[in-house]
Amino acid sequence: MFGPLRGRSEEMARALAVVRAAARYGRGGVLLVSGPAGIGKSALLSEVRRQSSALKLRVVGGKCDEIEQVSPGAPVIALLRSGRRPLLDASEYEEISAAASEPLLVAERIAARLAVAATAHPLVITLDDAQWVDRTSRFLLRALVSRLAGQPVVWVFAGRDSGLEGDLVCGDPILVEEIPLGPLDTTDLVAMAHDRLGRLPGTRARRFLDALDGSPLLATRLVDQLVRDTTGGDVDRMAAEFHASIAHRLAALPAAARDLVQLVAVAGGALPTWEAAGLLGAATGDAGVDGERVCGQAIDAGLLVVNGAALGFRHDLVEEAVHAAIDAGRRHGLHRALAAQCLAAGRVPMAAAHAREACSPGDTAAAALLISAAEALVDPNPAEAGECADLAFRTLRITQPEWQELSRRCLAVLCRTERAADAVAVADAIAAQAGDPDLVGEVEARVASALWFGGRVGELRARADRALRAVTLSPRVAARLRAARALADAGLARGDTALRHAEGALEEARLNGDREAVTSALWAAAVAAGNESRHLQALRHYQDMRSLGCTDHLADEIAELQSLDRHDHARALLRRLRPDTERVTDALPAVHRAQMWSDFHLGRLDDADATARALAELGLRLGTHLLVLDAFVVRAAVHLLRGDLPTAAAQLEQADGLTHIDDALRDPALAVMRGWLRAAQGDLRSAVDVLLPLLHDTGRAHPYRQLWPWWTGWFEELDSTPAGDDLTQLMAEAAHTTAARNPGVASFEGVALNLLGRRMRDLETIERSAKLLAAGPRAVFRAGGADSLGRALLAAGRRTEGLEQLDHAWDEYHAIGAHHPRTAVQRAMREAGARRVKWCAVAAPDAGTPGLSRAEQRVAALIGAGHTNKSAAAELGISVNTIGTHLRAVFKKLNIQSRVQLANALHGHEETLWLTEASGLAGSS
Repeated sequence: MFGPLRGRSEEMARALAVVRAAARYGRGGVLLVSGPAGIGKSALLSEVRRQSSALKLRVVGGKCDEIEQVSPGAPVIALLRSGRRPLLDASEYEEISAAASEPLLVAERIAARLAVAATAHPLVITLDDAQWVDRTSRFLLRALVSRLAGQPVVWVFAGRDSGLEGDLVCGDPILVEEIPLGPLDTTDLVAMAHDRLGRLPGTRARRFLDALDGSPLLATRLVDQLVRDTTGGDVDRMAAEFHASIAHRLAALPAAARDLVQLVAVAGGALPTWEAAGLLGAATGDAGVDGERVCGQAIDAGLLVVNGAALGFRHDLVEEAVHAAIDAGRRHGLHRALAAQCLAAGRVPMAAAHAREACSPGDTAAAALLISAAEALVDPNPAEAGECADLAFRTLRITQPEWQELSRRCLAVLCRTERAADAVAVADAIAAQAGDPDLVGEVEARVASALWFGGRVGELRARADRALRAVTLSPRVAARLRAARALADAGLARGDTALRHAEGALEEARLNGDREAVTSALWAAAVAAGNESRHLQALRHYQDMRSLGCTDHLADEIAELQSLDRHDHARALLRRLRPDTERVTDALPAVHRAQMWSDFHLGRLDDADATARALAELGLRLGTHLLVLDAFVVRAAVHLLRGDLPTAAAQLEQADGLTHIDDALRDPALAVMRGWLRAAQGDLRSAVDVLLPLLHDTGRAHPYRQLWPWWTGWFEELDSTPAGDDLTQLMAEAAHTTAARNPGVASFEGVALNLLGRRMRDLETIERSAKLLAAGPRAVFRAGGADSLGRALLAAGRRTEGLEQLDHAWDEYHAIGAHHPRTAVQRAMREAGARRVKWCAVAAPDAGTPGLSRAEQRVAALIGAGHTNKSAAAELGISVNTIGTHLRAVFKKLNIQSRVQLANALHGHEETLWLTEASGLAGSS
């Protein structure tokens, strides 16, 4: 072989074997070519296409771009129009392109067209630079490879990643040939030079070739120069000469063509042909540029090529060389033009990416584009929106006339995306420069949510009061500020007072007709009602907010649905809030909290703990300390149920360090958990001393009352302490009040009856409570109901029935990993003379499990089987972020660093039974 294919004879033979099998036997296959940039993948694909055409096969090909410049799925859709004989005519192509937002439909149409074409001639379909395949294209390729398995269609994918099979092939019974391309030997590079020079290169030239790290592309470029000058040099010199040659070629172009090449480089290596002329005109100020002529000049110079429907570079290294030659100011201007074009076309994520690159200190035009992109991203990708708003504000300078308007827009996005610390900093900066009381009032009302999530409710009240003292406030702004103050009261005032203030603020807001004031007052009323355990009332307020078009508090609405046992409805809303991404920062802290409480209520303790860890990490970074407190509380509760008291105590110590949170919010939560911890430690007197003041203060709202029923396991023990009788009576009264305020909720009614029946030693009431709790969704409640009923039946002398209930409680506790109450049940059964074989199995470690929890086993099984984080999350019904947390723990425990290593570790394990069980658990989760 000659040229870049020197030294590739074995790889080429393997590639052609797959192609010939399709032609000769009518069966399909997949060829995966991988290797770093410049290693010869494109040359190999070109030769495959050439020889496939010689075999009278029909060949189509395409190329992916780095940052999805065209549209989702474009690399696959564009295949249908490539080559001299496109598979589709222009009208058919346009019809499929128009359906790009419906991947299932597109996959079906493309598969049908390819199947028809394959009946006439075997197909060879090539796709270069597959490492940049977008999500939609990845889905289409997986679907098409699977759908056309067994038909005479050969897929040839080339990319930098060695794991292409897991991304693009679904494990169907189809021939898959992997061809990794490594560096060429110097001998092969010398042979390449001989092919070009007609003679062997000299010693200095050989040394230069030896420094190329086996890259055939760089060798080809170098040899072209060696034809003129064999001066030799090292790798740095080679790279410099390569860049110089590209710069020389670029300088030789007409100005418009040079601008176009630079524009394509800044665009990320690909630019839709239909946008090139308009963008070029916007970037250069010449609206009359002849786009077709300019494109032809750049292509004729060997710098650009047309890939499908986009302009791109013939190789990544050419793009890198062009990009490196563009000065910073010019690059920012091109990114700005691209951002404006993408924003106008509705490609908001791409607009945000270019606006980020365009930003430089004091560039208000780039900042305005960035905040516009942020505003459009708030709902689909709030984390990205928050990052864009933060960068936009840091780009602005206070002396610029646009500063105040753009800063206020940044503040709105930062508040909606729960970047509490950043939002407060921006609000302080705006307020310091504002002289208009209405403007100050609007800013203070807007930043109320950030102060709330930061746990700074005392500061929230003080700032609202200060702004309200202005004598020239408009009624609209005054209504917003009173709503903000009512929110502070929900955390600071007595429950009835907070609710009354919130309802008054709501009435005033409605009279003023200001939507923002109404939604803020509804939020304050919902928080106050929820703290008073009036969950039905709180839910109605959140639903009213949604009816007004405010979706900022869907996570809070989910929490109220969970409190009311409406977990199916809560899950449906939660699915709307989960981002379509695998980055851990892409979900808002409030979404993490909603997922965490869902997992906790439903007994998925491992998942609850993992999500709580992610929430704590994210919340500490963003300043949403109130939600971090929730995370530490749930982690402590999980470890108390597991019986891991030292870890539970450590979580409470971390929560105690959240000094940014006002004591009025933090202390009740910590007191509840400390009381639980001390009871678990056997210090019943101290537990009563901590808990009793909370229940005596009946007028103050305590949002952590939802955790109280978990103390029912120590009910009798607490009752035996000097003040325990008062405590247990108040617990029963609190449970009764909660049930009365939320009629028809089985969990609340069951707990209230349970506490009442146990206090009164009334077996019939305990039986009624157990039936209610058994029908509910909360695993711990179900177990607790059976636990208390079993003990009551034993006390009544009904041993067989009592042991049956305790067996059921043991199973429920065991299923969720609540080892502490499970041990207590086991002890009670032993005291009744019972023994069970299953107790012995618990004492021994799970066979074949390498130190992984059940949740980690489920995640490991799915990821090891080829799932992505997103598909594993969908399979298990949890968030992508929780999958990521579990996966990090799996990697650490197994001492591995990659998914391939995970698959190998699971495949090679001597005991594979646990994987089968884990996969079964995944299906039933």
